[in-house]
Amino acid sequence: MKRPSFLPLSLLLVAWLGAGCASTPVARKYVPVDSGNAFLWEVKDSRGGVAYLVGSIHMGKPGDLALPAAMEAAFTKSEVLAVEVDTTRTDPTEMQKLVRELGTFPEGQGLSQRLDPSTRALLDRAATRLGISAQGLERLRPWLAGLLLNNLEFQAAGYQQGHGVDRAFLDRAHGIQKQVLELETADGQLRMLAGTPDKLQDLMLRDQLRREQGPAEIVEALTSAWKAGDADGMASLLLEGAKDTTYRPVYERVFFERNVQMAHKLEALLTEPRVHLVVVGAGHVVGPEGIVALLQKKGHTVRQLPRDITP
Repeated sequence: MKRPSFLPLSLLLVAWLGAGCASTPVARKYVPVDSGNAFLWEVKDSRGGVAYLVGSIHMGKPGDLALPAAMEAAFTKSEVLAVEVDTTRTDPTEMQKLVRELGTFPEGQGLSQRLDPSTRALLDRAATRLGISAQGLERLRPWLAGLLLNNLEFQAAGYQQGHGVDRAFLDRAHGIQKQVLELETADGQLRMLAGTPDKLQDLMLRDQLRREQGPAEIVEALTSAWKAGDADGMASLLLEGAKDTTYRPVYERVFFERNVQMAHKLEALLTEPRVHLVVVGAGHVVGPEGIVALLQKKGHTVRQLPRDITP
């Protein structure tokens, strides 16, 4: 069997940014509820500040995630694009060095020694399914092994970063020299993952590997929810696992802690005279602990926009 190699940075980031896609344990068939809305929210504060918030799907296939009229209009109206990470502007060589530094064990230590037996069994099964050697993963820390496997699965199913919603906005912004801000950094995201306690890294990997759906089924469901503007449906697809007390710490690390930080940064953007279009993963936007709910609790006016309306 083949040994895995280190991923290009862009794919590594997509695996992390789209981690919720891999963590959902929901096996039931998802039926979208068409809200008539885009996956787009208008945010206003009491002083007149305005921003637009888009929930993104980070991976797709050509033509699957065409932007509705409301998103096109919000992009045109905005003066600044804010994203989690600008994956087009990172230094691949430097990031690969950081990945190797943070994501591999020193000599004499290995992945199998750090994993719960149930996680090891799931890992062996996943490696066999993907046609790679489990021994080839032995030097990787659990968070990096999970990212590698996640990418291999989605690549094998034909999904690519370049066809995600955030990348579409990034390409357009750079094409017209619109300012792009990062809410996080690639370096910071990798260091956050690497700083996750060992037991939680094991739990994150187990949560990813225990899913029952294949990657195609997962992304098709997420894409359907996105097109329908079905915020509740998206929350059920991505965040259902948080209801399990065993796995809730995973969702705290991947989603909820970062939601608080990103909501705070969006609030700061509202104080500026310029209009911002903020694009983050859909799992960060929805649910009772998502950015929309957090901003509403702070007293901001937040409304989801019809997909054909001009903001």
